[in-house]
Amino acid sequence: MERSIKIFKSFEEQEEYYLKKMLTTTALERFKNLFEMQRLTLLFHPPVNEVRRIIIHTNGHS
Repeated sequence: MERSIKIFKSFEEQEEYYLKKMLTTTALERFKNLFEMQRLTLLFHPPVNEVRRIIIHTNGHS
């Protein structure tokens, strides 16, 4: 995944840039980039596990 910051002066310029990028990359490259972005999102926002388990032992303590 390419790491750079691109600043656009207008929405049309941004749209043109991404249309050219879509034409020059393959579907596999786009899926790899999407997968990498999803992995990064999970690192920053891990899923919250709200499951609470209560273990009851026969003798009353663990």
